[in-house]
Amino acid sequence: MKAICIASLIMLFLSCNTNTANNKSPEDSVVYTTDKISKTRSNINPKPVKTYSETVKSFETTDEFKVSLFETKETFNYLIKINYKNLEAEDTLRVPNFGEIPSVEIIKEDKRPSCIVGFLDKNKQFRESKLIFFEDNKIEVHVLKHYGVFAK
Repeated sequence: MKAICIASLIMLFLSCNTNTANNKSPEDSVVYTTDKISKTRSNINPKPVKTYSETVKSFETTDEFKVSLFETKETFNYLIKINYKNLEAEDTLRVPNFGEIPSVEIIKEDKRPSCIVGFLDKNKQFRESKLIFFEDNKIEVHVLKHYGVFAK
C-alpha cells in the first residue's frame, strides 16, 4: 500500500512538471503586456479631452453643470474639473494600462445635475469609475468601481 502511495505521488509530481506549451491554442498563447505605452506624456494638451455640460433651470436662476477631463503629465491619470453654481472642485481619474492610449468618456446620469466619468476598455466598452453630482449645496464625487490590470 505504501509503495502505491509513493508511486502515485511521484506520478503526480512528474505530471505537474510536464511542458504543455505546445498543446495550447492560439488564444492561450497570447501574452498581454502593458509596456508599450510610456507612463508619462511628452506633450500635454491644455484643452479638455472630454467635456460634459448641462443647463439646469430653476424659477430663480439658470446654472450650468460642467465636468471636464484634462490630460496630466502621467499618461493614465486625468484631472477632473467640476463647475456648478459658482463652486469649483477637482478630482482625478485613473485609467488602467491596457497597453494602448487611454480613451476617457463622460456619460449623462439620470439624476440631475450629474454625470458618470469613466473610460473605454480594450473592447471599447464603457467602464464607469466615478459619479459626479450636486447635492445639499455641494459638489459630490463618489467612486463607483475600482479597476486594475495584471499581466500573465
